[in-house]
Amino acid sequence: MENGEIELFDDSSDSDIMPARGQAWNILIVDDDTEVHRATAYSIKDITIFGRRLSLIFASSAREALEKTAGIDELAVAIIDVVMETPDAGLELVKALREQGLHDTRLVLRTGFPGYAPELSVVTNYEIDGYFTKEELTRTRLISLLTTAIRAYENIRIMSRSREGLELIVGSARQLYKRNDLEMFAQGVLTQVAALLRVSSSGLVSGSKSEDDKMRIITGIGRYAGHQGKTLEEVDETLAAMCANSRASEEPFNEGDYLGMRFESDLGALLFAALESDHDVTPTELDLLRLFSSNISVGFENISLLEALNKRAFTDPILDLPNLNAFEDALNEALDRGPEGYIAKVQVCDYQSQVATFGTIVTRKLMRQAYNRLTAMAGDTCQVALVGEGAFGIVDPNATLLPEKLAEALQCSYIIDDIEMASSPSSIILQIRDLPENRDDALTVATAAQVPTRKAESEAHILYGKRERLAWERSNRLRNALKRDSETFSGLATYLQPKVDLMTGEIIGAEALMRWTIDDESVPPSEFIPIAEATGLTRSLTNFVLRDVAAWVKANARPDGQPFRVSVNLSMADLNVPGFAAWLLRRLQALGLQPPMIDFEVTEAIAMSGEVPIEQVRELAKQGYSISLDDFGTGYSSLAHLERLPFQTVKIDRSFVSHLTGANATKSLCTVIVAMTDLLGMDCVAEGIETEEQRDALSEMGCRFGQGFLFGRPVPMADFSEVFALVPQSGGNVADGTAQNSEA
Repeated sequence: MENGEIELFDDSSDSDIMPARGQAWNILIVDDDTEVHRATAYSIKDITIFGRRLSLIFASSAREALEKTAGIDELAVAIIDVVMETPDAGLELVKALREQGLHDTRLVLRTGFPGYAPELSVVTNYEIDGYFTKEELTRTRLISLLTTAIRAYENIRIMSRSREGLELIVGSARQLYKRNDLEMFAQGVLTQVAALLRVSSSGLVSGSKSEDDKMRIITGIGRYAGHQGKTLEEVDETLAAMCANSRASEEPFNEGDYLGMRFESDLGALLFAALESDHDVTPTELDLLRLFSSNISVGFENISLLEALNKRAFTDPILDLPNLNAFEDALNEALDRGPEGYIAKVQVCDYQSQVATFGTIVTRKLMRQAYNRLTAMAGDTCQVALVGEGAFGIVDPNATLLPEKLAEALQCSYIIDDIEMASSPSSIILQIRDLPENRDDALTVATAAQVPTRKAESEAHILYGKRERLAWERSNRLRNALKRDSETFSGLATYLQPKVDLMTGEIIGAEALMRWTIDDESVPPSEFIPIAEATGLTRSLTNFVLRDVAAWVKANARPDGQPFRVSVNLSMADLNVPGFAAWLLRRLQALGLQPPMIDFEVTEAIAMSGEVPIEQVRELAKQGYSISLDDFGTGYSSLAHLERLPFQTVKIDRSFVSHLTGANATKSLCTVIVAMTDLLGMDCVAEGIETEEQRDALSEMGCRFGQGFLFGRPVPMADFSEVFALVPQSGGNVADGTAQNSEA
């Protein structure tokens, strides 16, 4: 005995169970009586069960048993004394062995003190295969018990290994669009067949997309491991001949030492599996294998279909060229290899213009010719893929691309169907080392590089460098921070800028403007408002402003008791969402904001955004809320829109005011806008007033109201009443506001 193990060898076989040669059944004997150890070893000396020798592991306590079995994966049977260091030590060991992961092990209890653990309650409450007194467990009964328990153990192991194979096959279904789908399926086939036959020798699975293609190794075990991608013929000519001479069937076949199966899908794909068996296959095993073969056939049919769909997912259906999915897949592989290499976006042509001029067929031929030029220039190591209309993406893992090479490849004109088509390509090249370390961010930046923030000029070939990447990183950081702060309102503040009567200087209202500070940096609205609109956060920001406005308006009435009216900007991103007006009206009611307290400003884009935003504005106006048209004259406004939409006020954009003087006032568009609003019975507010001359000119032409740095900058809402005297002024500035470039 060595290290508590007694090994009993016998080469004879007296069973139809045929395990792999040389293996032994591990048997655990736990008893605090060493005489029991000796007696057990003597009783089963020279015994083999189902062709295997027995390897006995002895332990004198539950703790010792757990220590000795900690590293054992296959423990067939454990015979455990119930009463050892404690009266129920054996029962506790049963629980511990299961918790240790030995779920298939068959457990037998024996005791010399039956009264300590009544047999009926033990059998009922514990998962055991037998409960005997030591006197009952004679040599004959012991061998019979071990034979029965080992048979049950082996059958359970077969089912467990079969389940593992099925899990691999099911796993391939969860990885539909990865390249190793068929490999995972093949691994499942080998694992399951090996489990059914109880072998662990050599085997392989090979396949081809059609009968005309060569069979290539998909996966292998034993001496066939590591041959993935090689042809079946160069790996094993005998198996290649076996495959060629067989026919597709759900019936497994024997040839020499190999068991083979061949399958063909409706799409013409072939699958051939061969396993070298180290023992004769029993009729029972063949029956199981036939049943499993039908499952393999169905699974292979599904996998073949999925592979075809997968190929289609990586191919543009119109041009039959690699698509954006293929580009991203190649980029993933390049990122796995390291920081070297480039990616590029090449704009070959304005696709729609080419279609309009030369037709679809000619334009498609142009794109295919351009693809051929790029692949010839880039070489086999690069992936060229269609990433947009008239545009290709290139993944160059070896960093061979240069702007001049792209220019040279594409600068020549194209001759298609005797039509000469001029080329004016442009490209953007990005170094992989400039991508963020995070894989998801890297893919996003790479995709962003294909639609660059600075548009490449025709025939320009430029680098998309660190400046653009840092700009993207900042935008990403601000987006995440704004999402967080829009939920907690951290860093957000509402500012007010006064609106005044240009004749009297009286403050007649204010415009609410949002400010955002993050990490002691004030982020301008021109930067964070587009981010909020793109990420669906504007409603939350509007709610924040409305809440502040409601509290301030109620606390700051005019001298005559009337509330100061505050203007709030509405985002087109919200107005384009059906139901926004209904939500807004509910919030206004909940906050106690009545029409005299608040009005809303919308941009000219509303006129070009369809009926949804227009109907929502009409719904607000129907409830009595005033609607102002902001930045008039810079977008799509027309007299027809002014007549059709429920605007009460038009705001003249600051771009018309900035160059206004007394000398040019009569020829200014401001005069036209003021006259038009007067004709339509609307109020008019001029934005961006920074000088007395501008105010005087606007007053002369009849504009009644204005706002700008001349009257005051935006200030925090809490400071507004103190900074601006909320009483009529006799003239001059309402508050000191030194002129700047523009109001925020």
